[in-house]
Amino acid sequence: MWVMNNMSWSQIINFLRSSIDLIAVWFILYYVISMFKTNMKTMQLFKGVLFILIVKLITSVLGLTTLNYLVDSIINWGVLAMIIIFQPEIRTLLEKMGQTKMTMKKEISDDEKERLMDELVSAITTLSKEQTGALITFERTQSLLDYINTGTKINADIKSELFLTIFWEGTPLHDGATIIQGDRVACAAAFYPPTNKELSPKYGARHRAAIGISEITDSLTVVVSEETGTISFAMNGELKKIPTKELRASLVNELNWFKSGDEGGQAHES
Repeated sequence: MWVMNNMSWSQIINFLRSSIDLIAVWFILYYVISMFKTNMKTMQLFKGVLFILIVKLITSVLGLTTLNYLVDSIINWGVLAMIIIFQPEIRTLLEKMGQTKMTMKKEISDDEKERLMDELVSAITTLSKEQTGALITFERTQSLLDYINTGTKINADIKSELFLTIFWEGTPLHDGATIIQGDRVACAAAFYPPTNKELSPKYGARHRAAIGISEITDSLTVVVSEETGTISFAMNGELKKIPTKELRASLVNELNWFKSGDEGGQAHES
């Protein structure tokens, strides 16, 4: 209270302005870092920028004129260099920030969700057993309309037979992603920008595309390897292998289709 009583209104306003400015900067940094925390290349960039800013602060406080001039030159040229070197990461950031949030969703009954889950698990399990490559993406809160427009629109019911037909190697739609919106198959043969991450050679184009779409949207993508039949989930820029016996429970958990995971996750595990 003593401090507030001895501050003028202009000082209080300046203090509040500085506080808001600082909080806004921290929120922006937190948002950017949280989106790219799994991208080691980008994290190294942030560490480098932080180091330069700390050196800049020290040189300014200590009055080190020559070193301060050198740091200023690095900052001026560094901005242009970072734009060129980190163009893919900057593009990914802008795409993710510009994703349109979905505001309207069709309500699906729990009985219908159970049926849809049966169809999905049946299709993915069969694709895995037959080692048929597949890429199935579930739209969540962020719209995938831009990517739906890159494929062949279907707008069909979710049926196991449909997925088996789409991903059969003899069909023209097998080489791409199938996108699910709510209780409908929106499209097939959709194109995704591949990730720029360094991946093991065992991962092919499907896995790179699955990780790529998960880096710029909050979607869930199921990948079936045509070499091994392995099932994987791509989320938040990461790939996670899913055992077949855990497929249903994992889908229920990630899609959050039921108020309680036990309602749909264990109903058909007997």
